[in-house]
Amino acid sequence: MNIKQTGRFLAAALLSLAAVGCQGEEPSQGDSVSTQEAASKAQCIEGFNGIRNCATGNAQLSKSEKGIAVSGLKSVKSDGIASTFPRASTWSMDAAIGGLGDTGQGLALAARDGNQVVSTLTIGLGGERDQMQLAPSFTGTPGGSQYRAYIYSGGHLQGTTNVMNYDRFLNPWWWDFYWYWWPIRIGFRNHLSLGYNDPISQGACVWSLRGGPQAFSIDVNGRRISGDEIELVEEVGNGHYPYTSFSSIEVRAAASEFTVLGEAITPAKR
Repeated sequence: MNIKQTGRFLAAALLSLAAVGCQGEEPSQGDSVSTQEAASKAQCIEGFNGIRNCATGNAQLSKSEKGIAVSGLKSVKSDGIASTFPRASTWSMDAAIGGLGDTGQGLALAARDGNQVVSTLTIGLGGERDQMQLAPSFTGTPGGSQYRAYIYSGGHLQGTTNVMNYDRFLNPWWWDFYWYWWPIRIGFRNHLSLGYNDPISQGACVWSLRGGPQAFSIDVNGRRISGDEIELVEEVGNGHYPYTSFSSIEVRAAASEFTVLGEAITPAKR
């Protein structure tokens, strides 16, 4: 498996985390709070399916024939789009994104329940052309949850990585990733167990990326696997409790083009 060790994706607050389940920590006085405050004062519009979209940082939103255009994306630390909605168990966004290779900053996503950070995903640029760095953080285990990557093609599982520590990231290749994605679906969900034999824990957080046929490839245990979807699935530690909803997703980026083509949620069961 092509992975590298890194410790920069988890803050000190996460390392001292005492929460359980997919439950998140109270945000620190950093990017999380400043982004929320910026969103409360920013330009907001009603997007797809009644979802409220707000610009963050220096970003601006405008509606077009294709969807919602997000401009002014200069810094992955601050500029992007924040979506808020009633309690949900799944979220997905279809987007066309261009020019990620211009600045080399990539994307950063955060799922929240109110003021709590539930999970994050950093999508960076790797050392080779078209290579990605996927660095998720999960909060279902004190100190950070481990996770696995599941690779699918046409809905069929192609392979699964070994369990990975929270401070490691994946390096898949995504065709033309540096310059253009058309289209891509980014998703997040809180897993609801389907039964005793379900390998994914109740309340586990799951990030997903979906592209066209054979969109990406990844080395797993010395074997190259190709597919159209990858899921990063939290391994919830002992003592957790099910956490089955969230209320907002933030997507920040440094990109020359970002158009939201569609967005949807599944309401959480009361």
